Amino acid sequence: MMKKKWAALLLCLLLIFAFPGCGAKPVSSDGLVGTWKDTSGLTEYRFDTGGEMKMHALSLGSFKGTYRVDGDRITLHYRVLTKDVTDTYTMKVSGDNLYLGKSKFVRKK
Repeated sequence: MMKKKWAALLLCLLLIFAFPGCGAKPVSSDGLVGTWKDTSGLTEYRFDTGGEMKMHALSLGSFKGTYRVDGDRITLHYRVLTKDVTDTYTMKVSGDNLYLGKSKFVRKK
């Protein structure tokens, strides 16, 4: 009985390590480049090549900053008045839709 448990465990480990490329694929910043507006029209992001970004928040104004993509996560750095802000989101790009956490943005054309 114990040999069967060890064999099953070994088989599971082999399957996990045999297919490391399966699962979620990293999002490249290439598909992110462009201008995205949230569905409520309150926030807009412009992502440029090289990690530069600009955020426009209807109630606060515009803020320049940088972004970094790491797999399915994006980290935004920008300054609001005198405060440095860092936001990290789970990110997904699907055609002309961008999801930052639970917020949906549509690519502006």
